[in-house]
Amino acid sequence: MDIQAEKYSLIEYITQIKDIGLVEKLKQFVKANERDFWNDLTEDQKSEIRQGMSELDRGEKFDYEEFMSKHR
Repeated sequence: MDIQAEKYSLIEYITQIKDIGLVEKLKQFVKANERDFWNDLTEDQKSEIRQGMSELDRGEKFDYEEFMSKHR
């Protein structure tokens, strides 16, 4: 099965739908199946992200190029 072909076929099908109720059901299905990456992170990863956000809020940040030049 070619996933790209399947996706294009699905897109084509969706563009042909005239029933708003079916479109709403499709939207609900997609929304119900979306995954929030946050829920897949470990507690350590979440903690690191929270720490980084706190540092940014306090203005503790570094220029990317400056940082990379020190680590190359």
